[in-house]
Amino acid sequence: MTGRKKIFLTAGNQQLPSITAQARVHYSSDGRSGTVHYSSPQASFSMWYEFAGGDAIAIIDIPTPGTWVERTKLPLTDRETVLQFIGDQVVRDQVPGGGYFDCSDNTMTIYRGQKPV
Repeated sequence: MTGRKKIFLTAGNQQLPSITAQARVHYSSDGRSGTVHYSSPQASFSMWYEFAGGDAIAIIDIPTPGTWVERTKLPLTDRETVLQFIGDQVVRDQVPGGGYFDCSDNTMTIYRGQKPV
């Protein structure tokens, strides 16, 4: 057992696995930029990233609400959950000592350190 808790949503009497229950994030690098790859049983898509400066480590080009369904093949209602999963995973994988992320409509910025209050 990996220690990860599976999250289940209930729909009537049927339990459905969370959209991110079996999802994975991996990376390919090309110097100061690269690609973040998301894959799950429901969908696979990629997002370009570039390294940033200061406390910002990277900026990831995420699908906007208007292009979400076309780019990801996932319902718009899953956007927040999937982006939260991706952001959390990128911080765990790529920010030694911890960090956080913020999203706008079209970018996710990854930061080191504590989120300002």
